[in-house]
Amino acid sequence: MDEIERLRQEIREHDHKYYVEAQPTISDQEYDQLLDKLKQLEAENPELITPDSPTQRVGGAPLDEFTTVTHARPMLSIDNTYDAGSLFKWARRCCEALDHPDDETYAIEGGYLVEPKIDGVAINIRYENGVLVLASTRGDGTQGDDVTQNVKTIRSVPLRLTAADAPPIPAVLEVRAEIFMPNAEFARINQAFADEGKQTFANPRNATAGTLKQLDSKAVAQRRLDFIAHGQGEVSTNEFPTQTSFSAALREWGIPTNPIATTCATIQEVWEKIEEFATSKNELPYGVDGVVVKVDRYDLRERLGTTSRFPRWCIAYKYPAEQAVTKLLNVDWQVGKTGKLTPRATMEPVFVAGTTVQHATLHNLGEILRKDIRVGDTVVIEKAGEIIPQVVRVDLDQRPPDLPPIAPPQRCPECEGEVESEQDDTGKETARHCMNPECPAQLRERLIHFAARGQMDIDGLGEKIVIQLADAGLVNSFGDVFELHSKRDQILELERMGEKKVDNLLAGIEAAKARGLDRVLAGLGVRHVGSTVSKILAKHYGSIDALQATTEEDIRTFQVNGQESGIGPEIAASLHHFLQSEAGQTVIDELRTAGVTLSVPQSDEDSTEQIFAGKTFVVTGKLEKYSRDEIHALVEKLGGKASGSVSKKTDYLVAGEKAGSKLAKAEQFGVEVLSEDDFQQLIGSAG
Repeated sequence: MDEIERLRQEIREHDHKYYVEAQPTISDQEYDQLLDKLKQLEAENPELITPDSPTQRVGGAPLDEFTTVTHARPMLSIDNTYDAGSLFKWARRCCEALDHPDDETYAIEGGYLVEPKIDGVAINIRYENGVLVLASTRGDGTQGDDVTQNVKTIRSVPLRLTAADAPPIPAVLEVRAEIFMPNAEFARINQAFADEGKQTFANPRNATAGTLKQLDSKAVAQRRLDFIAHGQGEVSTNEFPTQTSFSAALREWGIPTNPIATTCATIQEVWEKIEEFATSKNELPYGVDGVVVKVDRYDLRERLGTTSRFPRWCIAYKYPAEQAVTKLLNVDWQVGKTGKLTPRATMEPVFVAGTTVQHATLHNLGEILRKDIRVGDTVVIEKAGEIIPQVVRVDLDQRPPDLPPIAPPQRCPECEGEVESEQDDTGKETARHCMNPECPAQLRERLIHFAARGQMDIDGLGEKIVIQLADAGLVNSFGDVFELHSKRDQILELERMGEKKVDNLLAGIEAAKARGLDRVLAGLGVRHVGSTVSKILAKHYGSIDALQATTEEDIRTFQVNGQESGIGPEIAASLHHFLQSEAGQTVIDELRTAGVTLSVPQSDEDSTEQIFAGKTFVVTGKLEKYSRDEIHALVEKLGGKASGSVSKKTDYLVAGEKAGSKLAKAEQFGVEVLSEDDFQQLIGSAG
């Protein structure tokens, strides 16, 4: 259909303007409307869905494990240096190897390329005829993990390249890049984890690595990773003299590169850029731990070659972790949506990593005890990933005599409610929780979570508005959110709440009523119950009534298509306790009275015969009649499970041409191998 292809092209153009040119021409809301329209048309015409459509970023079926792939060209690490002397020695070695004039400027023909060293995860992305076909991690440099399904969920990674008159897109194009988590997203995820009582990530790089190794790409799609290209792997027709010219071509094709990369003629100019960047790097929306310096010309790189571990033509200057010393003045305790009490340090103001810091996270009670942190101590702080201030250690030599240990709160600091302690396996106390379900602080945090994107996605009901409404006494429960239409005049009396803003808020609340059971469950803030678990539960039970009527054992042991659901005893106990508690039943009754949908819509697929129930399929090789995503969709529609790797639990391997290692593994395990025709016959009229 022409309209579908027109929408796809329009969305790709907006992606290019947003991610490559950094000059968006429409709002996020207008973009989402285009995407929703495309989703609707594709839903009406599923036979027209293609793997490179902008709608295909939600993630596929969970994997059993990652497949190992061999890189067409090795992915080597970069050697590091930490001082100007070592940097100049590297430049001198390059000049000597290239027979350049021996002077102290160490000028290189074509210059040095200088670009930020983003603190993320190295990735190789392969395009064939302009379409993304493979994304793999560095691994050991020779082999890495196939994370294609996860990388496809990243909005800044084009699924299909933009055709350009000049230069033409090579038939094979491998892009070396960094995948990273922006600072704002890192803060959002860590806050969500802290609220749910989960272990937070130490820094954005760990968060990125952990996200990319998720077996469920739908979970990856919910974390807004980003991507910037910085080099090349295999390229079938490489007519670019320098990386600078190659990067310019990438931008033409729709692949984002770093706009602040620059070239320098001499190593002295490079050093000046490094010193200049030391302060401005903190203003970037992502973490940077250094600067990468490369010889720009590809022919000179070939002459310089590599060692067994590093290319000789590039080096990374790493900035030392910036720390500061200050005095701990006080510790206060903040209450999350699950009631967890999180300690926050107040210190004498100190300048570190580009900003003045007065507060720092102490993570949890266990961290205070482990580091023996006391009020009045002299402490060393730094920014975790140069973003979130944290106390690294105590200077015990500066500790005044008789400083008492920090006493954890015996009552909730917000509501004076009962507090319960939490221990690890060794019996050491790690955290405390407020047990009062009506605690105002918990209510505010729960409402913020409930309204957020990924849960009820209530347009206009952000954190500040939730706090404003709660403080005014207009919302005291989830149900109150859906009764705000009757309090329109009172909302208008609040500061900065005009007619249009209030009407948009009320329209967003009304639209949220139809989100469905999985969104409601994810939004309720039940401990250990996130979006993935909520979708599994909603699909299996169908309604909140069925879920309330079941037992804890059933929640823990039910199967999906003949296999374990993945919901363990901790999740089952937490959910069952909430559903049977007086507070939980009150919440559900309020939502039901307000007209919120507490079930899953019955789709046409429910009547389809589940001929693949309990069966696991893997697809490999070059296909002619189907795309992999189309086969995966058909398998799931007919009750089966689509996996990315062959194991003893695999029932069928659908194999096209050049099936490779998966075919060999299937034969080893005695897995039945199907051609596309075999698969077509197997699905019969049910497909």
